[in-house]
Amino acid sequence: MEYQITSQPNWHTVVHFIIDADKVRPELQSKYAELQKKARVEGFRKGHVPESLLRKMYGKSIEADIFEKYIRQAYEKFFKDHKYDLLSSPEVKDLRYDDNGGLQFDLHFDVRPVFDVTGYEGMPVEKEVYELGSDDFERMLQNLRERNAMVYNVEGEARAGHYIKADLQELDHTGVPIVGKKIEGQVLYLKEDDPELTPQLINTKAGDERRIVLKVERNESNSLQETAPEDKYYHVKITEVKERRLPDLDDEFAKDLGPYQTLDELRIDVEKRMREQASMESRMRFHAALADELIKRTSFEVPPSMLEAYLDAVAQDVRKNSKEKIDEKELRAYYRPTAIRNIKWILIRNRMIEQFDLSVSDEELQQVIDTFATEGEAGRKRAEELQKDKKARERFRDDLEDEKVYSFLARSAQVTEIKKAWRAEEEREEQESDEE
Repeated sequence: MEYQITSQPNWHTVVHFIIDADKVRPELQSKYAELQKKARVEGFRKGHVPESLLRKMYGKSIEADIFEKYIRQAYEKFFKDHKYDLLSSPEVKDLRYDDNGGLQFDLHFDVRPVFDVTGYEGMPVEKEVYELGSDDFERMLQNLRERNAMVYNVEGEARAGHYIKADLQELDHTGVPIVGKKIEGQVLYLKEDDPELTPQLINTKAGDERRIVLKVERNESNSLQETAPEDKYYHVKITEVKERRLPDLDDEFAKDLGPYQTLDELRIDVEKRMREQASMESRMRFHAALADELIKRTSFEVPPSMLEAYLDAVAQDVRKNSKEKIDEKELRAYYRPTAIRNIKWILIRNRMIEQFDLSVSDEELQQVIDTFATEGEAGRKRAEELQKDKKARERFRDDLEDEKVYSFLARSAQVTEIKKAWRAEEEREEQESDEE
């Protein structure tokens, strides 16, 4: 048996095997001779079926049995002589045989990337620190009022800021109802700064009927559109007029929200929670910045099997949660950069734990769990959960090792703190969400 190893830059390895025909041929001939004695084929006497016909009829099955033995032997000998940290199960490809070249096939597999983590000393990383002021806390209290607003029926006429529930029937320009263009129970908000809808429905009340006109914006990008689009006409039958009323910001409001006796207690808790949230967001972004900078400084390709497995999982998750048909090729292309980044970080993170001895031992893990048990009822329940659930305990070990990795990088990096207003960060997140 001969073989040639080709290691590719993306950690994909191909081993080309050649097994001499002199070894394989006698076994094939023996199998066909044995079959020829027993085969019964219409038109031929037993024992006189031509070998060429038997090859055509049973060749693939006979060859598969014999070749499988040689493939298994080659596999076992190769991995006995060569030690690899496999990421994927070896796959046989390009299997072929002829009497001149013998039995040939390729064994494909990915190996875990081998590298050392360097470049972390003094790497520049910015840490965003979010500042909060009294305006941020007041805005949160206002948001709490908005979330706890009650909706009431309005007995009188609708005003700006009210909601109208109505049945809408679309009409043509002559006022004739268009079949199939009726919407029942539509809720319309009368915005104070809406110059179109609000003026047409202001001062209406339940039971009123109005005919309204809505302008249709022309698509400026369509230069071939010669005529302006027609306006939309509707017959509106108002069924309800409602308004949202905000609760007063007082002690009673605080009591309704939780274990607070006064509004001041609520304010203190809101401030505490917001500062914790800002600190957590700052920490998460700092960790991501550390990882991204180290990824840029650690050059290696992602093994194909890891990349495909990641994208397979993403595609499966999207298919499971989406009711619409997805273009999987487009989906995989979209998520490919994220997949490469995340896989690189997983490999770097794992290598750092090994290279710098950042693993969490069973003793360390147990010490943290024991500490939880002394921190009140919530801590005791958390400790019990980790003691009982092995998977949860291992996930928690991973979290602790993550903290060790990020702490190591933070100590080694050249960190510049950038102070930012918390409101600016919220607006940035809202903008990113809108763009998505």
